[in-house]
Amino acid sequence: MSAYPGSAFRARMAAGQLALGSNLRLSRSAEAGPILAACGFHWAMLDFEHSPASPHLAHDIALSAIRAGVLPMARPSSHDPREIAGLLTNGALGLVVPHVDTPEQAAAVARAARFAPRGGLSVPGTLAHFGYDKGLAEACALFNDEVVVTVMIESRTAVENVEAIAAVPGVDGLFIGGSDLLWDLGLPGQYGAPALLDAVQRTCAAARRHGLFAGMGGPRDEAPWRGFLSAGMRMILTENDLSLMMRGARDRLSFFEGALARGGAGG
Repeated sequence: MSAYPGSAFRARMAAGQLALGSNLRLSRSAEAGPILAACGFHWAMLDFEHSPASPHLAHDIALSAIRAGVLPMARPSSHDPREIAGLLTNGALGLVVPHVDTPEQAAAVARAARFAPRGGLSVPGTLAHFGYDKGLAEACALFNDEVVVTVMIESRTAVENVEAIAAVPGVDGLFIGGSDLLWDLGLPGQYGAPALLDAVQRTCAAARRHGLFAGMGGPRDEAPWRGFLSAGMRMILTENDLSLMMRGARDRLSFFEGALARGGAGG
């Protein structure tokens, strides 16, 4: 098996195992990847759609994540091949592409994410993802095998087209953006809605039929996840870095206030 996180991620998906990730919206340290690795996480999403992050973080955080065995995936703000190229050739080893509504959009994204002959990604001077001892031709071929292309299903139109999107060569996974999908369905925040579960089931079924994996993010409550996991969701975006920190901080607050109340105020 490859020593690189793209292959390790694919192996988890092929085995039906969970791959847990976090959305890095506010993290700025290259230690984010090793920290997630120490917590047992498998991938991280560098968010350039809903984040004040600058693109150089695709280099600093992503390369450190790769060394730690965590797959760094970038969410670009658009489908622009130039933005995708800037993120992938500077450290990201995967994509989570927002608002893919049609198979034509999925095909364009998949092509933008790989070097010739499998795509149209522009060849850089070097690829640091795999160290510095490989020639460029070898590194680009390895990149084509390691990169993981995931497209986001975030609208009623995307759900209707999910079978055709899943059939596009070069797409590795389907990822439901629960929050945006619910807004498009007119059900903002209703993660327990039957319409969302139906979209999840349709997406997971399409992924299975075409040999892809299915993933999802959005709900913080645990109850809806049981149905989503039963449907086949395996690539899980747990929470973003801010909400994880706030959850931990609130847990500590509850513990110490409870401990003081149970133990009394005496010294």
